[in-house]
Amino acid sequence: MSRIPLVAVEEQPDAIREFMARRGELNVFRMLANAPDVFAGWTQMLDELLESPTFTPRARELVILRVARLQNSRYELDRHIDVARRAGLTEQQISAIVETDDFDDADFDDTERAALDTVTELCTTRRLGDQLFAKAHNIFGDEGIAELLMLVGCYYGLALVVNAVDVEVDGR
Repeated sequence: MSRIPLVAVEEQPDAIREFMARRGELNVFRMLANAPDVFAGWTQMLDELLESPTFTPRARELVILRVARLQNSRYELDRHIDVARRAGLTEQQISAIVETDDFDDADFDDTERAALDTVTELCTTRRLGDQLFAKAHNIFGDEGIAELLMLVGCYYGLALVVNAVDVEVDGR
């Protein structure tokens, strides 16, 4: 059970109800809506990250799943495995990201592998070494690497929050 109550959507201000109408009345959003003064800014950032053309939905989902795995976020894994499937990740690729940590036989292209390696190193060491940073920067450029790091930061932080609060997986 969530340690912070889930708000009643129908009792929320228009902006919160509109966001949930677009993104879903998910438990995570209903919990975060307890902080309405920052909810609007956070949701704007989330919308921008999810709608940016810099990364494909497939690339975003492999990043989100990898962060969720490394943060041991049951909620985020549950929410995003089906999204990752719809975005084109195969069962073998999803398994490599969230179960085996073995990317070599999962048929990731060089760009996807660079993203996965970046997420893994950043989330496990809290830094990026010079060699991996240079590789990722060469592949993604200034805008792409900045956005990749913001995507990681957004979902890393969200995983911390849902883990701390014990947000229940939707529909369970």
